[in-house]
Amino acid sequence: MGVDELATPFAKLYFSDEMISKYEPLVTAIQLMNETDGEDEEVKKDYEIHYRRFKEFEWCSNWNGKKYDIVFYGVSGYTGYLMMSYLKRVALKKTPEDFTFAFAGRTPSKVYELLAREFGGTKWENTEVLQMSYDDVFSIIDLVKSARVIVNVAGPYMLTQGEIMVDACVHMGVHYCDISGEVPWTLRLLDLHNKAMDNGVHIIPSSASAGGFPDLGMFMISQKMKADYGEDLRKGICYQSGGGAAAGSSGGTLATRQAMSEAGDDVRKEMANPFSMGGFIADRDRWGVKHCSIEFGTGKVTPKLRGEDLDANMSKISQDPKLGVWRGPFTYSYFDTRIVRRSNMLFADLGNCPYGRNFSFLEYAMLPDQAVLAAQMAKAAAAAAEAARWEQGLARVVETVAGIHDRRSDDAWRPLKTVGPLQDDLQLLEATVTWNDQGFGNAKGRVRAVLRRGGGDLGEVDCFGLAPRPLAQSRTQLLDIAGVKPVRGDSIAFEYIVGGGGGHELEIKTFEAAVALLEAECDAP
Repeated sequence: MGVDELATPFAKLYFSDEMISKYEPLVTAIQLMNETDGEDEEVKKDYEIHYRRFKEFEWCSNWNGKKYDIVFYGVSGYTGYLMMSYLKRVALKKTPEDFTFAFAGRTPSKVYELLAREFGGTKWENTEVLQMSYDDVFSIIDLVKSARVIVNVAGPYMLTQGEIMVDACVHMGVHYCDISGEVPWTLRLLDLHNKAMDNGVHIIPSSASAGGFPDLGMFMISQKMKADYGEDLRKGICYQSGGGAAAGSSGGTLATRQAMSEAGDDVRKEMANPFSMGGFIADRDRWGVKHCSIEFGTGKVTPKLRGEDLDANMSKISQDPKLGVWRGPFTYSYFDTRIVRRSNMLFADLGNCPYGRNFSFLEYAMLPDQAVLAAQMAKAAAAAAEAARWEQGLARVVETVAGIHDRRSDDAWRPLKTVGPLQDDLQLLEATVTWNDQGFGNAKGRVRAVLRRGGGDLGEVDCFGLAPRPLAQSRTQLLDIAGVKPVRGDSIAFEYIVGGGGGHELEIKTFEAAVALLEAECDAP
């Protein structure tokens, strides 16, 4: 096996000196090969037999030879109950073809308990239950060899070593899917993409409501658009509705949210990147050159995000200008958008048939009328509460800028004002600008806030949207930057862009950033 193949999670665990030492016939064969310099044909033949048995997992497997169409892993909790209930009520009754299945979990007794409750008295009451834990490589091998497809519902995924099982599926030609909605987990699986492709294995995380439903919707709309009009999709917007007064989150979902909220800075930075799972940024200028951002001080060049792809578009309550519906942030907006962008990229790379070559995708919760009224009332109450917070003795730092009129019509981000280093954790940031875009055609001027910590950028957020015409005032309030809470020692850098294409100017009459801290004021920059 090549070096890269041995670097994957399961391979590192299985193809190790420790594991080889447990298979004594192979150890002996290796010793004899060394003693004879590989020139003894009988010794060589014996080595090849044992190495094949080791490579194909024959020596250590207790697999009974029975292979199920589907093995459901992690079916002992609430999600397991939903899985079994759906099987009983829908899949086993309405699926036209028969299929075989087994259940599995880390603790079989819990699975048996749920099995007896859901399938007792039916012909499936004796469904086989398999045991597997991530610290037992032999149980992983037996489970994977027992399946044609594994459905993993054991989350939070990012807190498990689930990539070991996924990698084992890749090695043994078993398809895999799960119901995750976690950016960090999906990023951990991307390293297995090429090997899965080579082995003809489908690895499909996020194949349920998170990720799966919006992506299927965009796929179907894309197919319809191409069939009826011969055109790519230019823009997709997904509106989610549902729930109600009694709706809530399961314990697993809450544990997942807690795990993501407690993730380190590197993970949170990736979570804040709209293209962390891949995708392509389509914008090119009139000369066919990609729009890029150049990092001051390092010269690092990255493709510039279009305004229409920014997460900030989904973070506020607004009204759709075309449909008239009111919309707001949705639980999985910042996950589903990344999944759809990745699928667009894969369709382009693997089949030259993306949803669209200039495609953008956003997702919102569709707000019912009563929710809109409640949100408007809450917004007014929040504004009053935040105004009161300024009077509660919080340290307030105000930075101002006046008189910028930039005629450089390009896509470079330029410094506007930096607040920090902060002398305490941020409680509230309020930014106000009086400005206008004096260009021709589409307005392009913007202002963004960039959170900087320890010499690196942790995330950015668009502050006001596109600059207005004519001169007007814009205001925003922030409690975090791209989901990351600014803390003592951080700096918040405000930058502006004029916008390329020729003829654009940006005038900033006044800009003010007011920062509320818990205790002490920060020094002037």
